[in-house]
This record gives sequence, C-alpha cells and structure tokens, in this order.
Amino acid sequence: MKTISFVLKVISFVVLILIWIFTIVNFKNLPETIPIHYNIAGTPDGFGPKSTIWFETTLTTALFLFLMYVSKKPNFPLLNIPQNIKKKPILTEFIVSILLLIIMLIFADINYESIQNALGKTNGLSSIIHYLLGLVFIFVFGLLIYSYIISKRQNLQG
Repeated sequence: MKTISFVLKVISFVVLILIWIFTIVNFKNLPETIPIHYNIAGTPDGFGPKSTIWFETTLTTALFLFLMYVSKKPNFPLLNIPQNIKKKPILTEFIVSILLLIIMLIFADINYESIQNALGKTNGLSSIIHYLLGLVFIFVFGLLIYSYIISKRQNLQG
C-alpha cells in the first residue's frame, strides 16, 4: 500500500506540473477577461481578469502541498476521516493520496476547460467535472462503509 501511495503522489505531482505548464503556455493568448466561476450546469456565470488564472494555479499548488503534509500526519486535526481508520497510518496515507489525485484531476480539468473557454474553443464545462465530483462522493461513501465494517468487526472481537 505504501508503494501505491507513492505512485499516486507522483502522478498527482505530474498533474500539478502539467497544470503549470499549460497555464504558462496559454497565458499570453488569453483575453483580458476570462470565466472564473461556473453554475451547476457548467455555464460560465462569473468573469474576471486573466490574472485570476494564477490564483487558481496557486491554490492548486497550495492544496497539493497541504495534502502531501496531511498524508504523513494521520492525527492532523483538519483530517476528517473516521478515527478507526486514522489508527492505521499507512491506510490514512493511502486514502489521502487517492483524494490528492482526485483533487488534482478536478483542478486540472477546471484549469484546462477555463482556458479553453477563454480562448473561445469551448463553451462551459464538460461533464468530466461532474464525473470527477461523483468519484469524490463515491470514494467518501465507500470510506464510510469501510469504517462501519471495521467498527462492527472490532465490536464483535472485543
């Protein structure tokens, strides 16, 4: 599980680097006003200066660094996962590594599609973002079920 966590973190880092490269390469071609917010249907409903794309990229980097830190600290107070899972540091690191990758993919999609929208190549977000957000919910739901099963086993044994 430790090796899988490492691979997931490496993939997440590669995604982060690709986000930065894509942003740097496309920034000079962006119009002065770009979409910065989308409604539930994926249609842009908020616009701002093109420099706001750097805020999103920086926020993505901050989330990456934060989750890398949290993955090594199972008892971190902001890590809101069931206590019976937190007792297993390797499992906690694995779970946070999965969430890290999903979050990097979500931000990569938002970055890519925002730039494509700003350049006039697309109009709104595709359904990919909905699938990625659905994946988060499925993962969290599965985590809760797993935690419940662990609790039941511990109650039967002790």
